[in-house]
Amino acid sequence: MTRRAIQKHRDSEHAAREKCLRLLALRPRSAVELRQRLCKDDYNAEVTAAVIAALQEVGLVDDREFARSWISSRQAEGGASRRRLAWELRRKGISEALIRELVVDGIDDETETEQARQLARRRSPPEAGDQRAYQRLRELLLRRGFGYETVQLVMRGLSTVEER
Repeated sequence: MTRRAIQKHRDSEHAAREKCLRLLALRPRSAVELRQRLCKDDYNAEVTAAVIAALQEVGLVDDREFARSWISSRQAEGGASRRRLAWELRRKGISEALIRELVVDGIDDETETEQARQLARRRSPPEAGDQRAYQRLRELLLRRGFGYETVQLVMRGLSTVEER
């Protein structure tokens, strides 16, 4: 490599690191998200790999912590089913093993049912006898990834509350 090529490589690595730091300042990101952004901006694979490895080494990029944070924030918002969380984390580039550990094995049925209840409550439960409103709420819960059994349990709970 010539001196000019080495300097260009260093400048490119510095620019890529700065780009990653700006992105991380906005919100935590997975390694795959950063890699995609750098590739989109035409940084070569060697520079991208080096920058992400350096950020991982100092703890600024940690997929496990990112996934935990993502799950926590989505659950705090309410309405995050295991299926939905797993899908979102896959889109963020989190490994299947980590998804299985944190979502599939890490969130129990009661927690997921409570998430569905919170979402249903937040969407103001329909008045007694308003079948169309019940159907819309049921469809919302299903779209958010909650299973049929969970949705039925939540809907039964709403109808018993309405009858009182």
